[in-house]
Amino acid sequence: MYQRIRRGMVVSAWIVAAVLVFTVLVPRIRNGVVGAAGIHDAAALPDHIGICGRGWSKDRLDRRLSLAAIQTRDGVEPVVVDPGLFAPCPVGPCTAVAHDDPCHTVVYVRVGEDAYLDYALQGGP
Repeated sequence: MYQRIRRGMVVSAWIVAAVLVFTVLVPRIRNGVVGAAGIHDAAALPDHIGICGRGWSKDRLDRRLSLAAIQTRDGVEPVVVDPGLFAPCPVGPCTAVAHDDPCHTVVYVRVGEDAYLDYALQGGP
């Protein structure tokens, strides 16, 4: 009797672990490999990302902006980045190396066909 209960608990634990891996880890791994042009799962994006040696914080209001809205608001083409762990540093964002040239203090991650989430530079240029 106790063996059957114990076996049932072990099977239940494995099922719960598999569901957690599928719902938590798989979207995060997918976000890390689709690249800057790919569509990322907004629910799996972290609140902070590291791009170009700098820290960036996600918009707390979780607003999804269209490309036209970004261009109207910022007056420039947005810098779309890959939020993956080993993503390359695109041209435009502020980096860890000081330059005299202007740099973008907001970068965007694509989360839909025409939807982007913004990440703001932590600290300052």
